[in-house]
Amino acid sequence: MLLKREDIVLLRKRLVTIIGHGAQFFDGANPRMVVDEDTYEERWESLSEESLAEAEKLRSTIMELSVDIAGAARASPMLAEADMQELRLSTRQMLANVRFREYRHSGVYVHHDEDMVLGVDPPSHEYLMVRDTAAARMLFDEASAKILDLVDLLSPTDATESAHLNTSNYRPNTAFIMMAIDSSKPELEDIRNSIKEVFKKFGIHAITAEDIEHEDAITARILDEIDTSEFHIADLTYERPNVYYEVGYAHARNKRVILYRKKGSKLHFDLAHRNCPEYENATALKKKLRMRLEAMTNKRNPVGGR
Repeated sequence: MLLKREDIVLLRKRLVTIIGHGAQFFDGANPRMVVDEDTYEERWESLSEESLAEAEKLRSTIMELSVDIAGAARASPMLAEADMQELRLSTRQMLANVRFREYRHSGVYVHHDEDMVLGVDPPSHEYLMVRDTAAARMLFDEASAKILDLVDLLSPTDATESAHLNTSNYRPNTAFIMMAIDSSKPELEDIRNSIKEVFKKFGIHAITAEDIEHEDAITARILDEIDTSEFHIADLTYERPNVYYEVGYAHARNKRVILYRKKGSKLHFDLAHRNCPEYENATALKKKLRMRLEAMTNKRNPVGGR
């Protein structure tokens, strides 16, 4: 069966959506939900019906996607049985993490003394406690990243061509802003408005996820904005997982993302090698962004002046 590039892109979108839902689920979890083995069951059952339903829905979508990825992987000349094993193990890890557990797998172990085999331990697996929900989230992110890498290897030809999908829907003079959304932090509104203001001076209409009608943290609607916008900018302040995933998706689609962060913000390892200037306040950010857009658009005197 020949893999179609649109099918691979859809698998990737589904996985990115699951990653976003996972980030939302862990964000809403009690950070001290897991304390020890004796109290785990009681604490898990004490979660609200909404949280329990959310967890089971997340697990269900993970399993469904894993089955579909496995089917596509079997048709790909790039993936071998070792990759299928990686998919199975990573899927089990994600399923366990949603339940605030850790999945560990051990392969065949051969006991030997120099050239003499003394015995063989068969493969085994176990589910362990995690110290807290933050640890479960970290394991979830690591496992999902491994599956994301496998999806990107499904078909090298299609993966390359998929970066050029939606070119017929390419919208010039548009920009998508990826940044934290938190009503309890009013300074974010100043940053958002400052970015929009600078883009507007260059005749570019910029929007954020808040400007899109959507129900969840990351949706196909948001990914479509990333696919079709001409410009992309991300503020990595507050280190929001959703923002990092959106940036990762944009990079996978060969989009050039302008990165900034407020002074003192930690830059995670997956973007540590990227150019991500710091700013002290909204005024400084506007100046830096204006200079960047002047270089990118070759417009030295944008509409509205300086």
